[in-house]
Amino acid sequence: MRTAAVAVVAVVSFLVSAGTARAWSLRDEVTVVAPGLTAELVWEIINAKTYCQSNPVNLDRLSCATVPDPGEFWAGLDAAGNGYGTINGIDAAGEYFDVYRRPAGTKLSQHLIRITKRKEPIFGQITKLALTSDWKIDQTSGVLLIGLTGSCLSPACTSQGDTTDHLGVIRITGLPTLFDLALTYQSPASLALKMPVRPEALPAADHVDLYYGPVPALSNLATASPLACNVAPGAVPGAMVTVPDLLPNPPVGQARYYLAAVTHGADVRAGRRYTNGAYQGRNTSGLPACH
Repeated sequence: MRTAAVAVVAVVSFLVSAGTARAWSLRDEVTVVAPGLTAELVWEIINAKTYCQSNPVNLDRLSCATVPDPGEFWAGLDAAGNGYGTINGIDAAGEYFDVYRRPAGTKLSQHLIRITKRKEPIFGQITKLALTSDWKIDQTSGVLLIGLTGSCLSPACTSQGDTTDHLGVIRITGLPTLFDLALTYQSPASLALKMPVRPEALPAADHVDLYYGPVPALSNLATASPLACNVAPGAVPGAMVTVPDLLPNPPVGQARYYLAAVTHGADVRAGRRYTNGAYQGRNTSGLPACH
């Protein structure tokens, strides 16, 4: 198995529950339709209406605030200046909140996410959702936070007593980041590189070089070997660049790392190290030249 080693800042997801039974989740109503994005539940409260009416003495009061119908608004801009907003949609199955991206400097609307607003069969209402004020964009990490509240009245929810209002936040990842290059291995034999706005905190990337090496030697860049040179020249922020990896699998019991080095003018940067309580650029003076 090939293993890509990357520097990761841990993000903790948590779930808060004011009840015990849960047959349904707000996450069930969120469908990602655009490639390269993922959705996950950050937190969710059951019996949220009672909780919010208690006037909690913390920032949860802001999370409890709902956006009046039709709930259409601009959520903000990502690190590349692309705008994000939600509008209502409807088809035979019910109503939706559709999240779109407008690329910077254009009038285009790219459909990213569909959130079930209502499903109303002939008898009864199965789900009903509203948006809350908890929508934010993390430009540094490339994350969209979506605040939702709603209830479920399906037979499964009714039988388990899970028909009270839920309140929660969904995290959408995969937006253009500010500094970090996203380097991932794609089976069977390629690497995918997603370009940030300011790669490794440089103003731009003239080009990117890819290296590899054995995981035990990751701390010593002099042991890295070039894999692909002059990758993604002029790639725009958010662009996904695919590079073939023709290397054989490592021997059993061993692992290989992959590393992206960014060049801008005379500056070359290849990741960061956590030193003395802060992240600092790695010393790339020993990194072999890529030709």
